[in-house]
Amino acid sequence: RERLFRVCDEHLRAVAAALAPEWIIGVGEFATQRAREALGDTAIEIGRILHPSPASPAANRGWAAAASAELRELGVWD
Repeated sequence: RERLFRVCDEHLRAVAAALAPEWIIGVGEFATQRAREALGDTAIEIGRILHPSPASPAANRGWAAAASAELRELGVWD
């Protein structure tokens, strides 16, 4: 697992270096935490939106609207 995380973190850092984004948005808590682990020493803002999991009651009731609202709250969506 650690080897997989290391490779994925390196790839995310490479993509972030190439694209120079202002924000990285994690879809769900796991993705957000991994982004923080990989990019915590950068100036990139890291945000989180709800994961559209079928197991999540919140995601099953209008995920698109909820995700849009979360992006607006972060200030990355008009």
